[in-house]
Amino acid sequence: MADLPKTSDADSSPESQIRATGQDFNNIQAETVSIQRGSANEVHAKTVLISQAGAGNVEAETVELRQAGVQTVKGDHVTVRQGGIVQAKSETLALTQGGVVFAETKEANLTASTVGAVLASGAVSLDQSSVRAVFSRGDVSMDQSGSGVVLARKVTTGNNTGTILLIAGRVDGQVNSVFGPTASAAFGAAFAVVFALIIWLKGRQS
Repeated sequence: MADLPKTSDADSSPESQIRATGQDFNNIQAETVSIQRGSANEVHAKTVLISQAGAGNVEAETVELRQAGVQTVKGDHVTVRQGGIVQAKSETLALTQGGVVFAETKEANLTASTVGAVLASGAVSLDQSSVRAVFSRGDVSMDQSGSGVVLARKVTTGNNTGTILLIAGRVDGQVNSVFGPTASAAFGAAFAVVFALIIWLKGRQS
């Protein structure tokens, strides 16, 4: 399909495909959207691929970013390769050599990436990654990774893994933690309240 005019609104039928290179858009709505070396303020689609480009708000079932930056993303499956997101909300999040400020997801898989905070209802996997805070109602696995705070049902660690504060029902493996089990227990009640507050606030916003 031919590229659309620069700085335009692109409203299309559900069956349409929009493929744009080197162009800027205000609003794009289509079944499938591919943006390369351009930008868009709003993108609503079923499948979105953004490569070497940027976007404001993206909402789709499947979102893939390659060397791209997006302000906010909402989707079922979000994949980032050498890209960045300020705020992401998804069912699954896969991040490779990328960064996210805040992620709310069911499951997250981070490889060689940096994230500010992850709020997850399921499993979180960190491989050679750094996260300031991980709050998960599921399991967290960490290998050659570090985190400021980890709160999870179960934590499994590999080599060269460290945290400042670790609170978990069960820990498999060794982890270098500033606060050990005894000190962590003293902080457990406070962090449980913080975690509950975060859940409550996110529920109020949804």
